[in-house]
Amino acid sequence: MKKAITSPLCSAFVIPGLGQIINADLKKGIILLCGVFLLFVLGIIKLVRLIHAVFPSGEISSAPPEILNRLRAEDFSVLWCILAAFAILWLYSVIDAFWKGRKMDHIEAGGGDT
Repeated sequence: MKKAITSPLCSAFVIPGLGQIINADLKKGIILLCGVFLLFVLGIIKLVRLIHAVFPSGEISSAPPEILNRLRAEDFSVLWCILAAFAILWLYSVIDAFWKGRKMDHIEAGGGDT
């Protein structure tokens, strides 16, 4: 299958950075994979902290309105920033994998180095 199709699909639906590795851009692929992993870990840590803030004693027997009030009192801005950074990284990974794969396909087809 053509790299212009395979690599962005892998970056989009498997793991961002995998398309760069398929396109033989190992350094960029590893950097993107590390970035995705870091954002994932930061997101999990923030979610755990939010859960501990909403349920401080570990009890889940609180009334739903009380739980909602605790959730409303929490700051989700860091979580939104992590999600936005992941979305930007994901989008960059897909677009970069597509353009690099397209360029590689063009060179393999004898189209020159443009």
